Amino acid sequence: MDDIIGFAVVLIIISGLVYALLNQIKYSKASESIVGSPLFRKQLKRKNKVMTVSLFGVLLFYTLNIVSGLNIVSNLTFLNNFTSLGAFVSLIIFLYTKFAMTPKQVDRSLYN
Repeated sequence: MDDIIGFAVVLIIISGLVYALLNQIKYSKASESIVGSPLFRKQLKRKNKVMTVSLFGVLLFYTLNIVSGLNIVSNLTFLNNFTSLGAFVSLIIFLYTKFAMTPKQVDRSLYN
């Protein structure tokens, strides 16, 4: 019974990450036509690319960690440390990008 609950929780987490990734891709495409200075759009585009790639990395490494933890193939156990470190680093990059990389809106009246 505990295994079924564990698999259900893992499936919920993976489906939540897939949903977040799809929303991030949709937001990245929608933000390309945002109004603002060229510098603001360039910074926002860079932020969205980094967030999308790092969220994909979290999903990929988390899924690989679960697969390597199932011990389907016995010689994949060395991947547990690598995949958990990859998921952690990708998550840290995603959080840093989300909260610290804020594009600055430039006041165009200063240049006229």
